[in-house]
Amino acid sequence: MASRDEDTGKQIRESIQKNIERAEATHRREFFKKRVDLAKDGIRHYQKQEFSQAVTCFKGYIRILEEWKSAPTGGIAPSYFDRTHDSAELLLISGIYWDLAKLYDRTKSHMKHEEFLHFLDKYVLFAKGMPYENVCAETLRKYVANGKCLHGEEFKAAYRRMVGTTSKCFVATALSDLCDPETLPRLREYRDNRLLRSRSGRLFVRFYYRLGPMAARALLRAPGPVRARAAAGLDRLARYLARVS
Repeated sequence: MASRDEDTGKQIRESIQKNIERAEATHRREFFKKRVDLAKDGIRHYQKQEFSQAVTCFKGYIRILEEWKSAPTGGIAPSYFDRTHDSAELLLISGIYWDLAKLYDRTKSHMKHEEFLHFLDKYVLFAKGMPYENVCAETLRKYVANGKCLHGEEFKAAYRRMVGTTSKCFVATALSDLCDPETLPRLREYRDNRLLRSRSGRLFVRFYYRLGPMAARALLRAPGPVRARAAAGLDRLARYLARVS
């Protein structure tokens, strides 16, 4: 008799536990669905220049993702997602971090500046290597080029991180925030299709690899007008090389 009562009690406890788990799963699903509404509301507030409300919605969206993916606070990353099935979500995340970076661009407090850098870093993280990377890079380049951003150097550094230095076009990368978007690809193409196919061209490339980083560092420290003239000259050179290639 006691054994039967124990079995009954066990079944009841298991049933209650299953009901609790189902309720929690339903709550998590509903909570996760709410992220879309928060993202839409944030975009709507941003477009209406209701910036405080936009920040609240965007941060709420990110917190839901962190909880859903069991990520630490501030630690959500592309590795938590499937790049094929979650491509739309990844694009949305990058857009939200971009809006947050712009919203925090005007901040002057140290704490909020740290948040600004965090959002900008996350934008680069969720854009680099993605199918939409070129669009994000061009968006960043145009934002810097319009001269309205307060933290111009931080945005320039973010752009350089995004375009990378794998091409070893050091000078072009240092001026990438001012150059035509086609300049870097044109120079890469000329290097790969012309210079690297001849002995003299390979010698020039080797020499450039040695001196290029120093020239790039000098240009990064140069005054704005000097950098602008150097970028214009590099654009003309790249267009010429594209014609003769």
